[in-house]
Amino acid sequence: MNRRAALSALAACAAALVARPALADGLVRFRNVSFARAVLIEVRVGETFDAATLYGTQRLARNETWEVDTTGTPAWWRRELAPGSNDGRYTDWQRADPSRSDLRVDL
Repeated sequence: MNRRAALSALAACAAALVARPALADGLVRFRNVSFARAVLIEVRVGETFDAATLYGTQRLARNETWEVDTTGTPAWWRRELAPGSNDGRYTDWQRADPSRSDLRVDL
């Protein structure tokens, strides 16, 4: 074994030992990265929008994160159109499908 092969083997072992975040199937992480004011998010969970039930609502301040555990079931979400206005206007519903891996939704 030459020096290059030994260093490659060592690097491969070190890469395998580096901690990585585990993917917990079914998580959707919402994060407010855009709005200075807190933004209200509504989430429903179900295979179809008509069959979806309310999971919850959450007001996220800037850089705050909300983890929604859907256990792999699609999530339907919307947010305030104008954060902090309390005028009752929301974006259209959007679908998030975390059945294969976790999702991150930056608002």
